[in-house]
Amino acid sequence: MNKSKFSLVTLALFALAFVGGLFYTKPLWDEVGSLQKGRDDKVVQRRELNDQLVELQKVQQELNLSSEVSKETTLAAIPEKLDQDEIIRELAAISAQNDVILNGVNFAVPQAPVEGQITSSTVNGNFTGNESQLVSFLKDIEGGSRKMVVKSIAVQFGTTDLGIPRVNFNLTMETYFQGLL
Repeated sequence: MNKSKFSLVTLALFALAFVGGLFYTKPLWDEVGSLQKGRDDKVVQRRELNDQLVELQKVQQELNLSSEVSKETTLAAIPEKLDQDEIIRELAAISAQNDVILNGVNFAVPQAPVEGQITSSTVNGNFTGNESQLVSFLKDIEGGSRKMVVKSIAVQFGTTDLGIPRVNFNLTMETYFQGLL
């Protein structure tokens, strides 16, 4: 009987130790479970971010293949500085190509251009030529390397002393630059 009491007490102490261990370790198991769930979420997030990184690297490679040409084209179309001299040279070259006489050019510069922000400037020009030269001149202006948009045009028809028809036209154009004067 003493042996069975001893076994019963041992069993009760073992059960008590087991139940006490469960109550003691239960919060730790809950914490481990939440940490595992957080880790799983982080693994999924990491996988998604890696997929995004791979996609971005592919896009970067595609851009790098054509980026030099693209950068040069963009920089020519919308240069960093207003560079009035270059605008005058380009207008003179287009005029010469189309046998149009460049009579005068003036600029309206924005008050406070912001560096790094695309800004526009108004360019007014006075030209003389004939009707077909005017049309080809306008096509070359809008198709040129520098981004220029014709906003308005005023045309006056006339003739020279020899009776040759001439057209005087005033253009108001808008050109763009990246915020540096």
